[in-house]
Amino acid sequence: MDEAVMTALIAAGAAIGGGVLTGALALAAAKRQAAAAWAAGERQAAAAWEAGRQQAAAAWDAGQLQATAQLDVARRTLTEQTLADQRAVRRAAYVTYLSRTDSAQQALSAWQGAIGTADEAPRRREYDLAMGAVGEALNVVRLEGPAAVAAAGETLRSSLSIAAPGTQHSVSQADFLDAARAALTPV
Repeated sequence: MDEAVMTALIAAGAAIGGGVLTGALALAAAKRQAAAAWAAGERQAAAAWEAGRQQAAAAWDAGQLQATAQLDVARRTLTEQTLADQRAVRRAAYVTYLSRTDSAQQALSAWQGAIGTADEAPRRREYDLAMGAVGEALNVVRLEGPAAVAAAGETLRSSLSIAAPGTQHSVSQADFLDAARAALTPV
């Protein structure tokens, strides 16, 4: 073989070997690049996952706080409405009781003014009926309370008895009104 062919073969072999070596090195570098890119992608994905988890946890906490706040507002509103309803029922009971005691006081005065006349018996029946209505209204006051108003109501009813002094009614009525106002005043 001639020296030129040999040189060409060596040159070709060197070129092929260099190409193979360059390709192998390029492949190894590409694999390292791919592995680094993969690792970077995994870190990015892990970071994104953690950020999403933290965001979801923060949203969950915020939602719980909002729900708790809304429940608290609903509870307070319900409590305030219940107290307002209770005051309205008590007010109606107290007004009814006062109206019945006023009617009984008028019936007592009419009966006492009719003693010794033909109207005495009918006026006594009116007084007895009025006192029955006072007793029924007092039962509602006792039920609705509070105890101070019920006690003042008892005293007011006693002031309407036949044996009670005439001035006792106005004092007892004023005491009942004071106790009723105190019970109806929001705390």
